[in-house]
Amino acid sequence: MSKTFEVAKYEYTHHVARPRFWIALLSVPVGIVLVTLFAVAVSLSSMSKLPVGYVDEAKLITIPFTAPEKPSLFEPVIPMIPFSSEEEARASAERGEIQAYFVIPEGYESTFQIKYSFNEPLTSTIRGQIRSLLSQNLLAGMDIPNQARLEAGSLYTLVSLDGTRSTGENEISKILVPLVVGLLFVIVVISSGGYLLQAVVEEKENRTIEIMVTSVSPNELMAGKIIGNLSVGLTQILFWVLLAAVFVLALGERIPFLRDLQISWPNLLLSLLLLLPCFVFTAGLMAILGATVTDSQEAAQVTGLVTFPILIPYYFFSVLMMHPNGAFARALSYFPLSAPVAMTLRMAFTQVPIWELALVSAMLVLFSVLVIWLAGKAFRMGMLQYSRRIKLSQLFKKGGAQ
Repeated sequence: MSKTFEVAKYEYTHHVARPRFWIALLSVPVGIVLVTLFAVAVSLSSMSKLPVGYVDEAKLITIPFTAPEKPSLFEPVIPMIPFSSEEEARASAERGEIQAYFVIPEGYESTFQIKYSFNEPLTSTIRGQIRSLLSQNLLAGMDIPNQARLEAGSLYTLVSLDGTRSTGENEISKILVPLVVGLLFVIVVISSGGYLLQAVVEEKENRTIEIMVTSVSPNELMAGKIIGNLSVGLTQILFWVLLAAVFVLALGERIPFLRDLQISWPNLLLSLLLLLPCFVFTAGLMAILGATVTDSQEAAQVTGLVTFPILIPYYFFSVLMMHPNGAFARALSYFPLSAPVAMTLRMAFTQVPIWELALVSAMLVLFSVLVIWLAGKAFRMGMLQYSRRIKLSQLFKKGGAQ
């Protein structure tokens, strides 16, 4: 067992010390930030920052519009300035001093209609500011219990008639969790699992395998490699989670989506726990492929055979959403490569029985142990065969490792 952890330590330090590990580690958050900044820049550049004027014929506005203390990063605050008459506001708009103006007519409390005249179209940001201005002034001086909560509106719980699906309105975080879990899984498999596959093939090509097997058994070697690469993957996930936490704490109040985000922590924890044995299983498959193929080019070509099934639940997203406890959804939950994403999607749309979660977890652990054993067997069969491909069917033949 000590030799297994020595191999794991070597694999971990060997990969973490490489520049390509840090490039891959930093490229994901940097890429996300750059894409976000580009999207924000395009959005802001297409939005007029000119003020919006208003004419208060109903004499309702006693509290002028004030910008929030922490404005949204994605929605700039548009100044709102009063005019004494519509003619004055129109003249200012024609001179290009304001982008639009609206008139609050007499009797607004009965009709609740306003006229909006514009050079630039009415945006959701301006609409929200007008609503806030009018609500604040209409309710000024009134003692209304739970006023803020009433303005926020009701909370709807959506329940299907058969009782299998229940969700709250605007709970997009339920969909966000499986999306993030699947994305992390794919990235970690491609990076860490790819490291393992390439390492096995390279050691087979340069014949360092012959030296390794003199001091450690094939099973210990493969188990150590898988544990080491699992640690590399966990390091990546931990680093990204810490960066995300810092980002949310620093800017969460200024981004409406993050401010209103409600994450189901039990579902997230269960999803991450499912990832661990599934990653071991995937890493074992990578090791088997690395031990059975003949060169690095062939290894790169077969990587897609492992990563593609992980994405299958996304291709059938609507099926899992409408029938989370159907036969197809359960089949994807029991298939090792698609299990974490499929089960996480099901938990987002329905209550998955505890016994089923336990069964899938036990199944993943069992498959992980089996694939490590098969990886060791594949290694013994292929470690001295540098030019001949090992057929996967040979792994299941008795005496195939002799």
